[in-house]
Amino acid sequence: MHRRPLFGFAFAVFVFTGVYFFLPNLQSEVITYAQLAAAGFLAIALHELGHVIGGKLMGMNFGYVVAGPFHIEKGKKGIRLRENRNWGLIGGVALMLPTPGHTEDRLRKDLSVMTISGPIMSSSLCVLFLAMWHFSTIEFFAFCSMLHGGILVATILPLPNGDFQTDGSAFYRLIRQTEAGERQIQSAKLMAEMYGAKRPVYWSSSLYEQCKKKVETAAELKDVFIESMFVFYVEADRDGIKPAIERLFHHFRIESDKRMAVYHGPFLEWRMLADAISGTLDDKTLHKYAEGVTMFSDGTYSRMQAMLAWSRQDLNKALAYSKEAFSPYAKLNGFGVLEREWTRMLATRIRTSVKTIA
Repeated sequence: MHRRPLFGFAFAVFVFTGVYFFLPNLQSEVITYAQLAAAGFLAIALHELGHVIGGKLMGMNFGYVVAGPFHIEKGKKGIRLRENRNWGLIGGVALMLPTPGHTEDRLRKDLSVMTISGPIMSSSLCVLFLAMWHFSTIEFFAFCSMLHGGILVATILPLPNGDFQTDGSAFYRLIRQTEAGERQIQSAKLMAEMYGAKRPVYWSSSLYEQCKKKVETAAELKDVFIESMFVFYVEADRDGIKPAIERLFHHFRIESDKRMAVYHGPFLEWRMLADAISGTLDDKTLHKYAEGVTMFSDGTYSRMQAMLAWSRQDLNKALAYSKEAFSPYAKLNGFGVLEREWTRMLATRIRTSVKTIA
């Protein structure tokens, strides 16, 4: 199993505790670094909480929030806390889903308020903790103020950030009604459907047709990433995973490219999963595609690791990875229904091979 954030946090606590008790001359430094770590976690968690509060004030639905090693999500039976298995999300992320039926203008307003609420929370707490430090001289409050200010600067400036965007750039695009802002609104609609109560085959037919047209006219997968996922889930539920993923591979050039791993990774794993379920898995292609699957999506990553272990005849590890892959989808509706079914199918294939070898 790959080392997950919770392991890293637990290891850090263990090291700090050991240094504190066995190296007394470093106790003051340990206390300082421990306070910085705690203040950093609070800065991330409360910034994301700001997004959640802003979204709820606009009537949006809670999807999930991640901060450090913790992942809080809304599933079939309400809110649950689980471990964040994804190193790529330890910096925090919040998903708020728009209310169905809202107009384009209302959706833009909803998303704008939700987006800017994180920086507003950080700026407010920066000032509050600065005042608390001024009147109490407690060092921890100074650290909190400093780190809330750092989060504010890092998220509010409308700067380019690779494949991602800061809160400031997202807010700017929304209020200026740019093409990128319109794509944010469309993506929010799709995410609301994907995380909703219905399984993919019952998702909005009009949204499916819109996505289908965009996918058919797009040159690169990254330009229609969410739309491609939407189309894939609907067609996989309707026709089966293999024909659905083969259509996308026929249309796009999907390869194990580290630069495109965020976009290509899930589709590479689904391609191998389709072969594994149908009994046509090719070891050479499996290992080639595995290089393009990142830990950013913990479910698909763990499932790919299960297939790799299976190809090496390490069946116990393969079953352990398939069990790990099931966890992120265990309580999800929408696309989570399909992901659970596929993970069970893979585990069944692995167990069958165990019996055959025995």
